[in-house]
Amino acid sequence: MDRTQDMRVPGGLGAGTPVPEGDGRPDHRGTRRMPAMLHASHGWHPLSGNELLERLRVTGRRRPDADPEVAYRVRSGLEQGLLADRAGSDDQPGGSVAAGTAGHRYRDRSTLVVTKDRLTQVLACEAHQVGTGFGDRTPSVAMACGALVDVLFRQLVTVGSIGDPMADGLAALSVDDHQRPLAAWIERLATVDRSELRVEVERQVEGLIRRWPALEPSWFPRTQEPMRVQLAGGTVELSARVDLAIGRPAVDQASVAIVEVKSGARRVQHRADLHFYALVETLRSSAPPFVVATYYTKTGELDVEPITDELLSAAARRTLIGTRALQELHRGTVVGPTPTGLCGQCTALHDGAGAKGWSGGHGRREPDAGTSRCAMPST
Repeated sequence: MDRTQDMRVPGGLGAGTPVPEGDGRPDHRGTRRMPAMLHASHGWHPLSGNELLERLRVTGRRRPDADPEVAYRVRSGLEQGLLADRAGSDDQPGGSVAAGTAGHRYRDRSTLVVTKDRLTQVLACEAHQVGTGFGDRTPSVAMACGALVDVLFRQLVTVGSIGDPMADGLAALSVDDHQRPLAAWIERLATVDRSELRVEVERQVEGLIRRWPALEPSWFPRTQEPMRVQLAGGTVELSARVDLAIGRPAVDQASVAIVEVKSGARRVQHRADLHFYALVETLRSSAPPFVVATYYTKTGELDVEPITDELLSAAARRTLIGTRALQELHRGTVVGPTPTGLCGQCTALHDGAGAKGWSGGHGRREPDAGTSRCAMPST
C-alpha cells in the first residue's frame, strides 16, 4: 500500500492539517456531530478537496506503461486455463454433471457472466454457489443505505449538488429496473427504521458534499462505468460496473483511476473487488488503470492502491480459480459445502436445517471466526 510522503498512518490513509467538522453539539436532526479534532488527536483526519484529488493522482510510484503485451499475456493465461478446464470436463461422460438444461446450455456455448460478487461468493464456500442465488440478496437497511449513497454520489459527481438526499435517492432507485424492488422495500419500512435510514444517509451525504472535490471536465469523470470482456470464444464474460472512473484512455502510460464507494465498514474483500476491476480494465483497454481506490463515505477514509504487474497476475489467478468453480455450477455439477464450525450461522443455508448438519462431528478443526471463509462482504 502506497502512503503519503508527509505522514504515515495505518492503512495507507492520507493525512494533513485538521479541518474542524463539528463542535460536538446536536445538529438539526438531533444527531451529535463529533469534532474532527478527535480524529486529529490520533494523527489522522479525512482528506477533502484538492488533498483528496492529489491522493488519487499521486501514488509515489511510476505509472505502468500502456503495453498491449501485458494485456495479451494476461488474456492468454486466462483463456488457456479456461479452455483446458473445458476440454478436461468434456472428456468425462456424465459423472457428476446433472442431466438436464445446465449441461446443455454450456455445450451450446451460452455465456457465463462472472462478476466480483460471484467470484467472492464462490471462493468463500461451495455452498454459496447454490445457496445465495447470486444477486437475490434479502434487502436490509445496510443494503438500502449503500444503494442510496451510490446513486447520490453519482448525482454529486455529475450534477454537482444534492437536494433532499432521501427523496433524490429514492427517485434514482425507482427509475432503475434492478433497483426498483429495493426502492419499494424502503417505502414499506417501518417509521422508526426509515427514520434511522434517513439519518444515516443524510449524515454520509453531508460528509460527501463537504469533502468530495468537484471534478474538472479534463479529468473525464464517468460514473457507473460498465466494463465487459469476453474470453474463451465468448463462453465467459467478465463484467464489472465501477462507481467512478477518472482519466482519459492511456496513450503511453496508464491514465485511468478507478474509485469504488462504500457506505459500510472496511473489509478485506473490497481490495479483491478492486483488483478484479483492474483486471477487466486491463483486458478491455490493453492498459491497466494506474490506481484503484475505495472511498468509505461513513468515515471519509480513502484506501488507495497502485497497480502493478504482480497485482494483475494475482487477480488473474483468483479470477481463473473462481471462474472454473462457477463453470462447474454452469454445467450442472452438484457441489456440496465443505463443513466448518461456522456453518450453523451461515445465511446461505436458508432454513437452518442444512446448517445443523454441519454443526459438529465433521472431524475438522473449528475455524477462527475472524478468518471464516463465510464472511460475506457488505455494502
